[in-house]
Amino acid sequence: MIRYLWTGVLLVGLAVPTVVLGRAVPAALFADHAVLQCDKPIPVWGQAEPGEMVTVIFAGRSHSAQAGPAGRWQVTLAALPVSKLGREMEIRGATGEPVVLKDVLVGEVWVASGQSNMGVSVDESLDAAAEKAAAVFPEIRFFKVEAAGSLEPKETVTGHWSVCSPTVAGGFSGVAYFFARELFQKRGVPVGVIQSAWGGTPAEAWTSREALATVPELGAEAERQIAVMRRAPGDQAAFLPAMAAWEAANGLADGTNEGRAKGWAAPDFDDSGWRDVSTGFTLEKACQARTGGIYWVRKAVELPAASAGKGFTLQLAYLAEEYDTVYFNGEQVGSIGKKPPLFYSAPRSYQVPGGLVRAGRNVIAARFVCHTPQAGLYVTGNRMGLPVADPQAVGNHWKLTWERPFPELTAAARAARPELNPAQIQTTATTLFNGMIHPLMPAAIRGVIWYQGENNARTALMAKQYRTLFPLLMADWRRRWGQGDFPFYFVQLANNDEPIRTHAESAWALLREAQAETLAKSPNTGMAVTIDIGSELTIHPRDKQDVGRRLALWARAKTYGEQGLVFASPAYRSQTVEGNRIRVRMDPGGAPLMAGRKDGLNPVRATPEAKLEWFEIAGADGKYVWADAVIDGDSVMVSSPEVRAPMAVRYAWATNPQGCNLYNESGLPASPFRTDGGKD
Repeated sequence: MIRYLWTGVLLVGLAVPTVVLGRAVPAALFADHAVLQCDKPIPVWGQAEPGEMVTVIFAGRSHSAQAGPAGRWQVTLAALPVSKLGREMEIRGATGEPVVLKDVLVGEVWVASGQSNMGVSVDESLDAAAEKAAAVFPEIRFFKVEAAGSLEPKETVTGHWSVCSPTVAGGFSGVAYFFARELFQKRGVPVGVIQSAWGGTPAEAWTSREALATVPELGAEAERQIAVMRRAPGDQAAFLPAMAAWEAANGLADGTNEGRAKGWAAPDFDDSGWRDVSTGFTLEKACQARTGGIYWVRKAVELPAASAGKGFTLQLAYLAEEYDTVYFNGEQVGSIGKKPPLFYSAPRSYQVPGGLVRAGRNVIAARFVCHTPQAGLYVTGNRMGLPVADPQAVGNHWKLTWERPFPELTAAARAARPELNPAQIQTTATTLFNGMIHPLMPAAIRGVIWYQGENNARTALMAKQYRTLFPLLMADWRRRWGQGDFPFYFVQLANNDEPIRTHAESAWALLREAQAETLAKSPNTGMAVTIDIGSELTIHPRDKQDVGRRLALWARAKTYGEQGLVFASPAYRSQTVEGNRIRVRMDPGGAPLMAGRKDGLNPVRATPEAKLEWFEIAGADGKYVWADAVIDGDSVMVSSPEVRAPMAVRYAWATNPQGCNLYNESGLPASPFRTDGGKD
């Protein structure tokens, strides 16, 4: 299954601070309620008139600098100890009123970056209401960088500092908030988080152009993407009239919504005469269609009484080459039309207002317009986000009918179809580094937490390239930030998609392997293993508490030197063939190995009676079979009667190895591995 992560946001520029009457303006990071990094020199910068002298006064100290030809000024404050006292910072230009920043703390500052799983909010996490109600931590502050991409490096970002409270914590990154809360509760030191994340983005977008250029294949692809993005505004503007003309010339224009007029969206409409279909289907397979056209589908669903009056997000998954209008109980709840850059190929997520949701029978109806019979509906019932007790019980049954088939396209007509430039600023190489990371430099920080990789696990090739790309990104940030090899703690991809027990290759497994290799080879890194808290229903697991806690374990132990803390997951070390078995030696991470089980937010519990799951073994032919596995000290003994001369072992080597259960006694799951790594 191909995954597309999409946010629907397109921004090209960044706000630049305005200089008025000689008034020196600090960069957006320096504002009311800011947290400054303790125990390090603190750069402070901004804009003023070229040549103007600017003075920054804070904590009884004064530092001055002259603005350069472009108006940028920068001073560096001497390192300061932790301070929970909210103090004022004064910034004076040569003329005009000084800027006075209020309630500035000194503590620990972390950058939280990546794609949507870093952006998923506390509101979207488990037990959100209780978590927000308890979020009374005025010494935890968040600066949320506004999503913005650029083809050229920018000097500033848009955003503001928010003081953690029950009224605002719901909008914070769940991973970053639970990480910050853990640090604050354990250390009692103010924590500032600079949240700079954007969903559906590849690591290339977060890496500088110069760094990508050092790897020929990455650099060449980056230059191609940049060139396509530069053409995109003109190409996309020209696309709409060209497509409209092509549709009209070939009898493919949409026209009147005849189905709505006939009551096809109404919940009480009798659709018993419509065709029965099951998702996923294409028109070609379900209807033996030779053309595209305008078609409708309907599905009745039973919702429990507890769902009545409560809104939810209806997920219709990724739809390609068709645009839609979706109704819930007769009322339109969403539509995707012809607007570039995706035209009508995008994931469909629509908010259903609580006022439309009833106990008992509810009806989803959708009208689709498509050019070819390859269009269809692919989402399974358990993935639609319906507020039911058992998503598996929803089923995949739909009703389908044609509003109007389109004429069959000739080869010449198909060849003449206008081609769309699908470039998006946030998926183009270097653009998010330019717009959302470069402007943060050289802010004093303690380190980075990072959750990204889903968009680099689309293919096996991309996943393998991550072995080079991810360490490159990390080294690039560290070099440019100029603060040495600061901590860089990241999240290994969680389990996702259907838990199919297969020996097939998995791009997600390869991506996880690339992350594990980065942990082993890059200095001052840490990896939170999350193979036990994902979901087959969503790419965004809601247990962000354990993710934040596992990241914080690395920081507490490695960055802050907390003694006696088990912070690392078990990891593969080596193997030895012993007759018809393989001894897999593990680094247990500081606590003995065990079989365990994770249920929701509850701590992992030991299950000594349980069989170890998701172990595979192969002989010289490389064909894997399911294996028996038994813990033996810091080793796992793996065997199968089907393989007399074993050569290699894999563990949790799948996109969703749901139920994999090798842990250490501190409740940290083993990282997936293979013992024949790197031979592909």
